[in-house]
Amino acid sequence: MTSAPDSRFLPPLELERLPPPIVEPMENAFIVPVEAGSDFSHGIYRADGSFCELSRTRISSDRFSARADKPTSGSAERLDGSYLFAGIGRHHFGHFLMETISRLWALDGRQSRFDGIIILPPPNINFAAILRRRLLRFFEILDCGLPIHLIKRPVRVEQLFVPAQGFGHSQWSVGTPEFRSFVRQQIDMTCQPRGPEKIYISRNRLKHRSKRIDQEGKVEEIMRAAGYTTFYPERHAIDVQCRVYRAAHTIVGGDGSAFHLVPFAMQPETRVGLIQRRARAEPVDAIARQIEAFTSVNLVRLNPLRQDIAESRDPSIKRENAQPIDLTRLTNQLEDAHFI
Repeated sequence: MTSAPDSRFLPPLELERLPPPIVEPMENAFIVPVEAGSDFSHGIYRADGSFCELSRTRISSDRFSARADKPTSGSAERLDGSYLFAGIGRHHFGHFLMETISRLWALDGRQSRFDGIIILPPPNINFAAILRRRLLRFFEILDCGLPIHLIKRPVRVEQLFVPAQGFGHSQWSVGTPEFRSFVRQQIDMTCQPRGPEKIYISRNRLKHRSKRIDQEGKVEEIMRAAGYTTFYPERHAIDVQCRVYRAAHTIVGGDGSAFHLVPFAMQPETRVGLIQRRARAEPVDAIARQIEAFTSVNLVRLNPLRQDIAESRDPSIKRENAQPIDLTRLTNQLEDAHFI
């Protein structure tokens, strides 16, 4: 980890490449929490009133969180002590992994220097409840062991450390070496392998049909007949998911949030079959890059989308939703790759 005395002297954040693994320390930092709206605007300002660009979060493939203006008047709460800034609190599992935990690489055995972690939750969700119910276990896996402060009002922090994101959307999905090493080491230490050797990660029990793979019930039958155990990750705690992914020698499933966690936990030389379920290829490309970056694996990309859908430029097609597949084509691809 490299400390940066002032990120004003660094190049601006870029979509094409991850920022360097630096941490900017600052005294009497002023935090503006996330404001209402779709751009997740917030701000961290230094004592001299300058904005910390490093505190912005990449929130999608093509944009960063917006910069909130610092209030010109009004009092702010005071938070004494030393804190690590973790970024925005996202409740969607994939966004949680890419945005909320992507700065925790800066812990890496240095927990004792911090009194807590600061997260900025959006104002329109009960992030505290979601954290307790589903996500807190991941902080425990990462050996965080620190109080988490959810900041919803302007606050002045005695000492704040702002790390760069070490992982994120699109080109950032490969992660920095520091992030990859940290997250994999912590999962290796805390989640012993426990589960079947061959798993099919199914989306078939997700609430919205548009998020599943087309004809996924039939895909499950094909995989079960080939000796796979069907695994529904959303029905298991995060540590259980990590144990299952560490135990598996072969993992097949549709692109989506689960495959942002798989590379954190999978063993070297795991065979991975990634099924494209939506017309937009960019997110699938990002997942594939992540899988190959985090450890040495045998990755096979499977594209069973009907040819007319895959090649269509019809603007009415919701390219983020599951699209019709050619089941025979998928079966042939699985056979050719020796998954079944």
